[in-house]
Amino acid sequence: MKVLLFGAGGQVGWELQRSLSPLGAVQALDHQAGDLEATVVPLINDTRPDIIVNAAAYTAVDKAEVEPERALRINAGAKEKHLHRLRSMTPE
Repeated sequence: MKVLLFGAGGQVGWELQRSLSPLGAVQALDHQAGDLEATVVPLINDTRPDIIVNAAAYTAVDKAEVEPERALRINAGAKEKHLHRLRSMTPE
């Protein structure tokens, strides 16, 4: 089984990477991987994962109060865009 994990650099993502590894090959990405917004569809097309796990999040609580638009864009907007893209890739 192939697992694609976003947000592997965080606390939850690190633990998920460890916990998911018995299922098979885990490709774990964090924000160091570059602009995931621009690469998510090609990445999914190339890897054809069986499972996609998204643990990526904007977690700087104090900064989120100062940058609410950025926090919302990362924690909600990007996830919604990815979901729509994935649905368009899935055959009926």
